[in-house]
Amino acid sequence: MIRAAAVLALVTAAPALARQQADAEDVAAMTRAIEDAGCVVTVENGDAIMAASGLSPDEVTAVIARLHASGALALREDGSAELTNETCP
Repeated sequence: MIRAAAVLALVTAAPALARQQADAEDVAAMTRAIEDAGCVVTVENGDAIMAASGLSPDEVTAVIARLHASGALALREDGSAELTNETCP
């Protein structure tokens, strides 16, 4: 659960982290994991999403920053993060 909170916290720091590189395969893996979880990352499902992505914590940081910087991942008022793409309108 702590890791899930850390992932959500990273969303707010994404502009500063956007300089980190996330390759397309890592972004795709995280995107699929979030899509499979219903397009929303919460404290309750964050650890499962991270595990399903198969990424290291550093890779997750870079991917979350890239998704947020692109506008595909938005922080909600309740602290969750919502993915918006073709699968998650």
